Amino acid sequence: MDRDPKSVRPLPSSDLSWMCGQAALVLRAGIPLGEGLSMVAASTSDRRAQATLERLAAGVADRQALSAAMASIGGFPGYAIDMVKVGEYTGNLDKVLENLSDYFEKDDRIRKRLRGALVYPVVLLAMMAAIVVMLVVEVLPVFRDILASLGGELPGFSAFLLDLGDGLVRTVWIWLPILAAVVAALVLFFRLPRFRRSADAVRLGTPFLAGLYKRLHAARFSLAMGYLLGSGCSLEESIRLSESVVGNQVVADRLEACRRIVAAGGDPFEALGGTGIFPPLFVHMLSLGNRTGELDGVMRRVSRLYEEEVDASLRRITGIVEPLLVTLLSLVVGTILLSVLLPLIGIMTSIG
Repeated sequence: MDRDPKSVRPLPSSDLSWMCGQAALVLRAGIPLGEGLSMVAASTSDRRAQATLERLAAGVADRQALSAAMASIGGFPGYAIDMVKVGEYTGNLDKVLENLSDYFEKDDRIRKRLRGALVYPVVLLAMMAAIVVMLVVEVLPVFRDILASLGGELPGFSAFLLDLGDGLVRTVWIWLPILAAVVAALVLFFRLPRFRRSADAVRLGTPFLAGLYKRLHAARFSLAMGYLLGSGCSLEESIRLSESVVGNQVVADRLEACRRIVAAGGDPFEALGGTGIFPPLFVHMLSLGNRTGELDGVMRRVSRLYEEEVDASLRRITGIVEPLLVTLLSLVVGTILLSVLLPLIGIMTSIG
């Protein structure tokens, strides 16, 4: 029994880029699409990509349009399927597939950079916590015993940390499940569709990150629009398809409102400016591109500009967070060790 296409896990951007690029090469080489997809499937060692390509080849061989085969299999984004439909209708499917390949490659690069920049501070914080816990649970008891054997005792701060560590060890069966539940709740909050809009609103409203996310959404929107317009989609249709690309439900809702204004005959660039997401310069550049008849090219150039700004912002955030966390870790560890070593040195000096 075939699975519901909507329940199929989305294909990674890197796999989508490779598949679309290979399909474009097949078409430009003049090879029948079904036969070419079978050849490409046989050349890959990725099982999921191979199975997907084989099902696409079978669908095309069964006289299905490529877009219909993609929709029936699942795993392909809706805007990719719609773009392929446009390519089939206009007769430039190879160009559309090449555009999709470029789009998914750039989208994958942006996602990896964002993920790497956000994961690094979390990993560093986890390492800091692990080091502090190890000092409190393993190292401080040793120093306590040494000081006790020499007739001394831990200072107040170190004694407090040691009592805290003992309490954590004794109650680990209580706080560990609570911590796991909190982490699971945060993951669900940011991933489940029912909470997605609230989570996206939090991202746009977080200080220091709101500007980064707005530039990221501007980069994704302009990148998708450039390829959609270049593939033959109308402006209204391009905005509709871009709603699912930006990766933020709040932004998507505002783009939907913008599209309704355009459908009613309103100025699209005033509508984009009214979303409150895109900077005035962004809207002005798009308006100029539209007047010169090069809107798709301007969209791509603007996308590159914002992609570079996102990279610069990520480097700047990492450059600030990394030394800050390292300095904080050094201060915490140094304070713990000094609070123990100084009394020990004092006792050893008095004995000597």
